Amino acid sequence: MAQVRDIELNADLGESWYDRRIGDDAALMPFLDACNIACGFHGGDALTQVVTIRLALDHGVAIGAHPSFPDRKHFGRRTPELPPDRLYALLLYQVSALQGMTRAAGGQLHHLKPHGALYHFADGDPVAAAAVVRVMRELDIAILYGPPGGRLEEAARTSGRTFYAEGFADRRYEPSLHLRSRQLPGASLDDPQEAADQARQLATTGTVTASDGQSYPLELRTLCLHGDHPGAVARARAVRAALHA
Repeated sequence: MAQVRDIELNADLGESWYDRRIGDDAALMPFLDACNIACGFHGGDALTQVVTIRLALDHGVAIGAHPSFPDRKHFGRRTPELPPDRLYALLLYQVSALQGMTRAAGGQLHHLKPHGALYHFADGDPVAAAAVVRVMRELDIAILYGPPGGRLEEAARTSGRTFYAEGFADRRYEPSLHLRSRQLPGASLDDPQEAADQARQLATTGTVTASDGQSYPLELRTLCLHGDHPGAVARARAVRAALHA
């Protein structure tokens, strides 16, 4: 039998705000090892954050801050032009608020994971990556989640932070090991079995089958599921079963 790597399962949660409901956090939480809670700029509101933090603590799920660009209209998936000092301030504002709310509930922040466009922008921009790690250092957050081999990993390791290389169970990869554009067909793995098969392959072989049908090496520490995608609970159940198999 192939050796199973120690890969955790995380999901982006807490993305509902006011009367807009996104995903089913309560149903997803039992399948997770860690969650990334929206900090209010792409999704989430104060009450949603409180409720999601409590859910995570009740299920023993590690809590991460999930800051983004200020972009509710596009769910944090557009990249605005921001000077470095403004980006730093926006990150500090979001993460410190979630950290305080987590402490008030009796927990501690386990990690930070940027959201959406910020995730990809900071991974390619050393100034943005440095801003992310500066906030982590100032707020004493030890672990950063991000794509393997980019600026975020470099900044984290340089500053003495722990880096968790992250992949996705529910997204298709290109041969470059970048995620397939959401504008292209097949970008998401909607079928639970397909997502479970990709998770199993990553956990047992350290490889992923890309859009060209070929397998490529991809060593990860954590796997993400998108809580806002329809059918997320069924995929989480299937992926958890695959990781336990």
